[in-house]
Amino acid sequence: MDFSFKKRPVKRLYSEYTILFIFLALCIFGTYLVTGHTFILSKDALNQHLPLLAKYREALISFVHHPRLNFWSWQMGLGSDTFQVYSYYTIGDVFSYLALLFPAAKITLAYQVINIIRMYCVGLAFVYFAQHFKFRNSVILMGATTYLVNSFLLYACIAQPFFTTPFIIFPLIVVQIERILQKGSPWPLAGAFTWMLVSNYYLAYVLGIGSFLYLVLRVGTHYRRTLNYGKALLKLAFATITSVLLSAVLLVPEIIAVTNSTRTGSLFANGLKTYPLYYYLFLPKSLINGGQWYFMFWSALGIVSIGFIALVYIYSRPRKYPLLTISLGLALIMLLIPAVGAFFNGMMSASNRWTLLIYLPLAMAVCILAENIPTLDQKTMAVLSWATGIYLIVLIATFFFDNENDIFMPVIFLIGSLMVIWLIHLNKLAHPYRWLLAITMLNAGVNAIYAAFPYNGDFSSSMLSRGEYQAITSNRYGNLDQDLKNNSFYRVSTISQNKIIDGPNLDNDLTSGLHNIDSYYSLQNKYLGQFNTSLQNNQYQANIPIRQADDRTIMNNFFGVKYLFVQSNGDNATKIPAGYFLDKATDPVINYDEGQPSNPQSKDEFVPTQTMRYKTNYAFPLLYWQDNYISKKDYQSLSPTEKERVLANGVLVDKQAKLRGMKAAKLKTHVYPLKSELVSNRLNKVNPAKLTYTDSEETYQLQLPELQSKKMQQKLKGSELHIEFSKIKYTPFSMKEQIAYEQAHLKETVLNPGNVINQRYTHYRYWRYHVLNGSPDISFKLNIGSKFGTSTIEQARQSTLSLFKHVTNSTLNIGYYDGKLPTSLTFQPSKLGTYELKYRVVAEKLDNNYYREVKTLQRHRLEDIKFKRNQVQGTIKTTRPGVLTSSIPYSTGWSVKVNGKKATTLRTNQAFLGVYLPTGTHHVTFSYELPGIKLGALLSLIGLGWTILAGIITIVWERKRK
Repeated sequence: MDFSFKKRPVKRLYSEYTILFIFLALCIFGTYLVTGHTFILSKDALNQHLPLLAKYREALISFVHHPRLNFWSWQMGLGSDTFQVYSYYTIGDVFSYLALLFPAAKITLAYQVINIIRMYCVGLAFVYFAQHFKFRNSVILMGATTYLVNSFLLYACIAQPFFTTPFIIFPLIVVQIERILQKGSPWPLAGAFTWMLVSNYYLAYVLGIGSFLYLVLRVGTHYRRTLNYGKALLKLAFATITSVLLSAVLLVPEIIAVTNSTRTGSLFANGLKTYPLYYYLFLPKSLINGGQWYFMFWSALGIVSIGFIALVYIYSRPRKYPLLTISLGLALIMLLIPAVGAFFNGMMSASNRWTLLIYLPLAMAVCILAENIPTLDQKTMAVLSWATGIYLIVLIATFFFDNENDIFMPVIFLIGSLMVIWLIHLNKLAHPYRWLLAITMLNAGVNAIYAAFPYNGDFSSSMLSRGEYQAITSNRYGNLDQDLKNNSFYRVSTISQNKIIDGPNLDNDLTSGLHNIDSYYSLQNKYLGQFNTSLQNNQYQANIPIRQADDRTIMNNFFGVKYLFVQSNGDNATKIPAGYFLDKATDPVINYDEGQPSNPQSKDEFVPTQTMRYKTNYAFPLLYWQDNYISKKDYQSLSPTEKERVLANGVLVDKQAKLRGMKAAKLKTHVYPLKSELVSNRLNKVNPAKLTYTDSEETYQLQLPELQSKKMQQKLKGSELHIEFSKIKYTPFSMKEQIAYEQAHLKETVLNPGNVINQRYTHYRYWRYHVLNGSPDISFKLNIGSKFGTSTIEQARQSTLSLFKHVTNSTLNIGYYDGKLPTSLTFQPSKLGTYELKYRVVAEKLDNNYYREVKTLQRHRLEDIKFKRNQVQGTIKTTRPGVLTSSIPYSTGWSVKVNGKKATTLRTNQAFLGVYLPTGTHHVTFSYELPGIKLGALLSLIGLGWTILAGIITIVWERKRK
């Protein structure tokens, strides 16, 4: 593996690559076009990538016309730092700027065209890299095909488009590191590093580690005796320091954003010490057949089948190819350990996205094999054949266990590739390199088509149909948002699990112009996360901190939700928070085939389907004044329901020493605990602290005996029912115990005489089921049933990666009862095991006391509110000292002036912006500036000056030397 920087004719090579790419692009994207789909995935692309591209394009055009940066958006959830959002998705992504070439009406076309261009550049980067070796053109094209068409990119190019960028940057970095090791200029590496650092902080972290590992291994295997370490280190330091300084304007704010996000404090590797058994069983298969991304923790490699033969060839000559054998061997070891995935993923989930680094050596292995195939000896052919035979046995065994036919075509191409190699070895084929390229291209093309094709890889079923994005964005709320006025600030939401548009989950609303509290971004405000975890919002996730706040009345009111949009035939359609009344509905439509009475007697009995808009008059203002404070000690002593209830009584402030003249709030929570008993359908009372669940047919009732009393019912009429779980601990049975309980249950259900249970068969069937499902694992559900439907506390699987959260407590909103409260609820765990539960059922009274408190807050709102770029201002008159608080997420980027004088911002109610106000009339102006932007800009200016100076010195030095 000798790098060479000697010039070679490459014009034909790049022309041939372009032709090759056209074929591969038709295979990668053509299926979507043929089946009437777009290249827009119905999850992240729909919620994040495409709408954020459109918004960023809009922001860039606005900046051109009005050159001032906008750092705050009121449309992203409760409000968000735009840099915090855009820095992950668009700012450093050079391809995003191509959207400026398209009109706004063609943004979906722009998004899809840009994704094709990204993939073209991936292959282009490999061709540039490989041209530095003594490979013939057809061999380089084989490597480019291997590098371009793999399971990682087939998924990423439609799901996470900017994940294609490191595939472009990494080969460039490797070439420029090699340039320095061969006594060349450090300037190209400085450029590559700068691109790496500005592209995306997460990907820069992965690429930075990968670059360091390459440098260490390359020096250790090739340059350790010949390298001038002093000069090389100076050049590397120059490239690193220059790139860090130049990118500091983005890098410094990004680091601050990450450290102040909900990402910090995640459970390392999602608690995994080892991967589930299925992961290790299917890892060999995934080399040539990637699939089931979250199932395999992003370890679905999925390269062309000849790649396996190439690996065998490389490892048959470890001394000749030490860099490849060591790096790929190290990668295999790393793939086996969840802690490695977590380390590369910023100490969070065990997500093996770092595997993007190993496709370069894999593609190089294919190139080396292809270049040397005509010269292979008989012994090497025997090694390749025996190794392939053993691998086929492993794949067949995997097939018999997994019963998935997705391995069929990769196996055909594995056998076909070996046959072509044998025919070349036996001199039976003219133009051997063309044959090798042809079978590699065909293999890659079939893999790409299979991944996208319906009922196979079936990516197409997850893609939006043509015109669907426009239909979703224009009908998000069933057109009930069209007549809403924007003369005052308010927010909107929907009902949990209730889909107005049937199909994908819709979180971010960046298109309607309304302020939806739901948001789904990689980085979220850490204080907002703390607020939701303190109140035990059951829907909280690090990427999605609020969602619909579990439909809790006071949380919706506090967030300023004035309107709720509900689909009548969706889940939880009747679980409407207190105080919301039907404001408007679409014309009723009758679906005669679903949700209708079994024997209707008249047309009046048919249930119509409608989209409904509910409204409340009890939404908290965006900014309002409170003159009573809640001490931290008192607040921490409250339960989650009590904490939300006292939000109308007073304000919690992080700096209580600044609350001169304010009184402590008299906390009247109006939250009433209810006695409860857990009873099984076998009429046994169960201790929830020691619930051993051994029979999946056993069901439970959560009985509320106090609500049998008419007096108690009258007292609690108009209450929202919550179950506050202060402790949730689930311990799964071992595999052996699990199967034993299941077999015992089966034995109990077989009651007819003469029936025989095949214990060996059932044991295997249960064991196989649990292996394929990753059992035993920590995932479970606690389902509580009521008249509104089923409310669920869910511990997700550890393979859910970024959306994983470790559930140890939660508060479940059963619903608001304006009439009689239930005397019992159904309770059902989802999995066998031992549960340690500590909970209490509470009724949160929402009566005139609460509504009077809300009306008081509304009278104390900030008046004459005006929104400007990075700013909100208004006027208020206070009769006593107090705190102007809000539901604006707090950040150190906020500053405030009261009557033109600088004041100190306060963090109120754990997560929100506020300021202390003495008695009097006040004009208050809150302004936002991106944290770290000044320091970052200063460092980048220094870096720019340093770069110019170093450039001049370099030019002068080169001229003198010549």
